[in-house]
Amino acid sequence: MSFVYPHVNIIAILAAAVAQFVLGFIWYSPMTPIGATWMREMKIPGDSKPGAEMLAFPVGAIMAAWAVAMVYGWSGAHGAYQGMLAGWVVAMAVGAQVLTASVANSMRTPVLLAINLGFVVVSYALMGVLVGLLA
Repeated sequence: MSFVYPHVNIIAILAAAVAQFVLGFIWYSPMTPIGATWMREMKIPGDSKPGAEMLAFPVGAIMAAWAVAMVYGWSGAHGAYQGMLAGWVVAMAVGAQVLTASVANSMRTPVLLAINLGFVVVSYALMGVLVGLLA
């Protein structure tokens, strides 16, 4: 039986997922200006600690990296630059959902929307670069 997706590199997917998870940890950390602003906009107390909900993020990161790798492979992309572009294709779809959810939830602020969309754009580009380099 042949592998259905021969262009998928599991190591690249895991590296991209870890990179997105680490970037998210830094991006939303209260020790960074973006993270502190995000916490203020979300009305999260400064002394709160991450909870069990953080366990879902590695799974989401793996799924996101897999989607980037699939677009990368299907498009016939080669290298880091085209990997970044493949990442942005997936980011457009995810970003559209972030935007839709933010509009549907009237409690979201433009600042919070910019922080979340910024993370999507940067993290998917990073995943695409890693997929492109490790493909």
